[in-house]
Amino acid sequence: MTGSGTRRLGLSRVGAALARGWRAVSWYVKELVGENDYERYVTHLRRHHPETRPMSRREFERAKLDRMDTDPQARCC
Repeated sequence: MTGSGTRRLGLSRVGAALARGWRAVSWYVKELVGENDYERYVTHLRRHHPETRPMSRREFERAKLDRMDTDPQARCC
């Protein structure tokens, strides 16, 4: 490839690298704030307890907050 073909290839690599970086940062932030907890809970429940109906996201978040209130050691601040 010569000229603009090489330039396009370079730009597509940069775009792909930026997309990978964004996904990594997004995953990290979601892990820090607990955004992925519900998905992990549902996956665990379906794998290990398929007969059990999972809580809704709202119920899950409410239970999580209640746990944090009753066990202050479980939170960071």
